Amino acid sequence: MKVILIKNAVETLGYFSEQLAETFQEMGHDTYFVDYDDLVNTVDGISRFAVPEKTVLCTFNFIGLSGEEVFIEENGRYIWENQGIACINILVDHPLYYHSKLAKPPVPEMRVFCIDREHVAYMKRFYPALPVEFLPLAGNCILERKVPSPIEGCHGQKQKHKNIPYQKRKYDIVFTGNYTPVEHLYREIDRQGAEYRTFYYEILEDMKAHPAVSIDRMLEAHIRKELGAVPDEELRAAIAGMVFIDICMRSYFRGEIIKCLAEHKIPVHVFGANWEKLDCSSHDYIIKNGREVDSVTCAEAIADARISLNVMPWFKDGTHDRVFTAMLQHTLSLTDDSGYLRENFTDKKELVFYSLEKREELPELVKKLLEKPEKCMEIAERGYESAVREHTWKQRAEAILMDLVK
Repeated sequence: MKVILIKNAVETLGYFSEQLAETFQEMGHDTYFVDYDDLVNTVDGISRFAVPEKTVLCTFNFIGLSGEEVFIEENGRYIWENQGIACINILVDHPLYYHSKLAKPPVPEMRVFCIDREHVAYMKRFYPALPVEFLPLAGNCILERKVPSPIEGCHGQKQKHKNIPYQKRKYDIVFTGNYTPVEHLYREIDRQGAEYRTFYYEILEDMKAHPAVSIDRMLEAHIRKELGAVPDEELRAAIAGMVFIDICMRSYFRGEIIKCLAEHKIPVHVFGANWEKLDCSSHDYIIKNGREVDSVTCAEAIADARISLNVMPWFKDGTHDRVFTAMLQHTLSLTDDSGYLRENFTDKKELVFYSLEKREELPELVKKLLEKPEKCMEIAERGYESAVREHTWKQRAEAILMDLVK
């Protein structure tokens, strides 16, 4: 098999692609990167690399399938279709973000993977013509960095990551991710008319009160309450038109969890931008790096922590890569739960769960964990054993290839 991947379009997704590429190569497959920093040359190289019917594009979130002119040839079709290249499209966000592309697929044969089983069900209901499978995210290993070397010039030598002994780690608890002030998001809602504003705020308050409910189920309930029986085709378009609700709730709970710890005088090291904009009375306990960070820096921060905090981006039957990345760094993963995580892990065995509904209990939970480093280390080691066995990009690459040969 020959596999085409994409990098330097979205940093995180490029990092996932690099991890997949290493695995594909280890399995004996040829890989090729389309580089958004060198698009013209690397797109030109596709025809020299690809072999019709033996090549697959493995992309995320429709990158390379979003109408980019560089991928469309003179006959108006994508290079993938003209070259006989199969397309694997992994959606790491809810399908509601991609309604227009899913309703009119950009290439005739596109296979979709979703990272949450409720997303799969949503796809099967609203886009039944598209083949879709569940593929959970995987943990990120720390890919080797290049460090400057006076002997080797600017390229330098590869620096290998070594596991930091648990007792010698720099941080008690870290969170990796940016913050978007919810006030900015609410202002967008306030620009709507009074009727829409009331409707949207009712949904937001309902979601705050019931954080275990998936966004599409919550939106459908409110749309049907407002409009009655709505055909599925209209319903999916209406749900897609409220994507900002998902963004609001992600930001709201991310901020609430960090604020909850800080206001109980528990220091949290946050790696990401805009945390100074969080409305919090105890900013001294939010130790900021003050900028966006790349995936390697996130993984390195997690590797130097005793506890890695995760706040799920509204995945109710899947998981975020932060969970497995923590496990692969021998770090205790502290996360809100999901159906998928509850099915695959036991609380305080391979990880530790907390509740969004009962987030007032989180500070005491963290204090007890930090008081028992030996217990935390045991949980972290069991998490590592589970993740390295079942939740690396190697297992995900194998699942992708198995799906292709069905």
